[in-house]
Amino acid sequence: MSLYHLETLGRDAYINSIATIQDPQTLRFADQSMAWWDRHFSWNAQGCIVLCNDKNEHLCYLFSKIDRYSEYLTLYNLFTPESQQRKGYATHLLRMTLALGVEKHVRRITFSSISTSLDFYRLLGFIYWGINDIGDYYCNLPLPREGLDGMREMIHSSDIQTLLGRYLEKIYTKIDGNELKLSVAQNLIYKQDIRNLGSSYVREDLRIFKNTPQ
Repeated sequence: MSLYHLETLGRDAYINSIATIQDPQTLRFADQSMAWWDRHFSWNAQGCIVLCNDKNEHLCYLFSKIDRYSEYLTLYNLFTPESQQRKGYATHLLRMTLALGVEKHVRRITFSSISTSLDFYRLLGFIYWGINDIGDYYCNLPLPREGLDGMREMIHSSDIQTLLGRYLEKIYTKIDGNELKLSVAQNLIYKQDIRNLGSSYVREDLRIFKNTPQ
């Protein structure tokens, strides 16, 4: 039996939960996440998923959404209070969330990652097609039948056409030319990021594929 389970928090339950967070940085991000969700989505449809232990303590939070057609599982904000960090809770939460997506026959997973979160997702097997219009790193991939545990093998064994599926134009439009819009300071960070990502950054592979007659 798993030591962990998931709960979905409505707005009031979320406010009560984050009130227990002690470190100001995480609390500030939790408030920003709530404000963003207020602006863009209804809490009546979907809220925040929280990872809980057998004592029902709240360990890690994720805002995510499965669209009505089960085409995409979209990840928005993932965060762990400082006192619970470096214990693998974010990975547990993602693994269980992707498993729910598989159960609901979701076809793809997508998210945008800030620079400081790149290593976390890279180590789980995710790759990035490029950067979006605000400079975050864009991921859009099939959801493996094995969920998170199948991500690395899927990337290793699949060609770029398989990973893109019928979404080439959508993905390319999302990232095309955005690296040219970076400021000097942003560009320095970007260059370091793509060096660190190595083969997990496939912007050039995408460009070549897009411009090669199929």
